[in-house]
Amino acid sequence: MHRLKESLVGAVLALVLAAAMPLAFAQDASRGSGKIIVGNAPGGGTDVVARIVASYLSSLLGINYVVENRPGASGNIAAEAVAKAAPDGNTLLAVFNSHSTIGPLFPNLPFDPVRDLASVGQISDTPYLLVARNNIGADNLRELVEQAKRSKRPVTAGTAGRGTPQHLLFEILGKTSGITVSAIHYKGTAPAQNDLLGGHLDVSLMTPSLGAQMVKAGKSKLLAVTSEARLADFPNVPTVREQGFDSLAGSGVWIALLVPGKTPRPTVMRLNKALNDALKFPETIDKLKVVGMTPTGGPPEYLDKIIQTEQAAWTALIRELSITVE
Repeated sequence: MHRLKESLVGAVLALVLAAAMPLAFAQDASRGSGKIIVGNAPGGGTDVVARIVASYLSSLLGINYVVENRPGASGNIAAEAVAKAAPDGNTLLAVFNSHSTIGPLFPNLPFDPVRDLASVGQISDTPYLLVARNNIGADNLRELVEQAKRSKRPVTAGTAGRGTPQHLLFEILGKTSGITVSAIHYKGTAPAQNDLLGGHLDVSLMTPSLGAQMVKAGKSKLLAVTSEARLADFPNVPTVREQGFDSLAGSGVWIALLVPGKTPRPTVMRLNKALNDALKFPETIDKLKVVGMTPTGGPPEYLDKIIQTEQAAWTALIRELSITVE
């Protein structure tokens, strides 16, 4: 979705990017050059995380990795560019979890998102916050569902776009709870946030970097978190699993790096080691925390399993509900 099209606050972006790449790395013409291509506009969560990681990969691998934004077509423009790039480790793709929906939503792509792209590793993840308008009349997700059943009124839910993980999760909520969830699709989460603040939506799924500010400012209400454990910032807010909605548990936004599918295994593992090493630096951890992300890392196989599992689940749901991007 999707997993992340949020536009982060300008001040946060400036803070992170100001320290993201030491000048020595950026200016050293003797180093090789590389790209990390992002399928979203500058300033979004994937873009910011890619820029944080780029500086450390540049240092560890001796390559000047520059982030290049190629937004459009639900990330397919960027994905195709990397799928068809030279498999030499110099062209990487930064994606979020909406990558798992590309195959089932776009069956006629000129590339195979599984066969033509290979996992390097997961960078980070973050849970969703189920944020509601202040006058929703419910204090948690269970109460919202009970209220919807009594009133027989659809729950309006803002998403970052049709076919995104947010949209699909709301479809799952409706299917498993027996209520009607009317998904309203926007071009990103920020417009949905505005309508939620204006009282035009009932709920939306947001990352902590966006939703937490609204809740802490008293401008919206937090009904649940999708993490397996309660969040330290909101210890009194129960998880979705605690409230009996196991099908939503563990969902959120993850960000990862991919390379062309024919990249040699030694090159993939060299990139993977550098990524895992980069995620151990206290500076990296701090910068990711600023934008609400938790560093994850792990081997390529860990990311493979995540993508394969999610793609199978989303494919089944998309087919069952006849969801299209048109």
